[in-house]
Amino acid sequence: MAQTITGAKQIQRKSRSHIVRQVRSNWYKVTSGETGRTYDVNLGLNGGTCTCKWGRERPDQDRRSACSHVIAAMNFRAAQKGRRVSAWARPEDAERQHRPTLPIGDGVILTSRVKWKVNGFKTRPKPGGQQRKSRAH
Repeated sequence: MAQTITGAKQIQRKSRSHIVRQVRSNWYKVTSGETGRTYDVNLGLNGGTCTCKWGRERPDQDRRSACSHVIAAMNFRAAQKGRRVSAWARPEDAERQHRPTLPIGDGVILTSRVKWKVNGFKTRPKPGGQQRKSRAH
């Protein structure tokens, strides 16, 4: 049976310290910000797999891993579309965000939101599609 991650926010924070390099369309090299080790991450439509210890120990029926390396690669891919992901351990917390959700395995659900910060300013869409800027603190 698959393990369930309860500390999704801690894993999300850890994922932000990793360095991600895209090798091919769905293949990423993720270097841990903690250990300096590099892992292979392959992303699919519903999550990804990783060569880290946690990722290698996934059950055969669901090889997806919600390790920090997969979350880092998902965030890298989202950033290319001007978005940022957040990780949640409880479905009700993810749904409360009123954003697109993606269960990626191990009980972790990602939400995706538009990145507002551009050139040091927070930008929010105005009615009619114009941008409103306010200084980020």
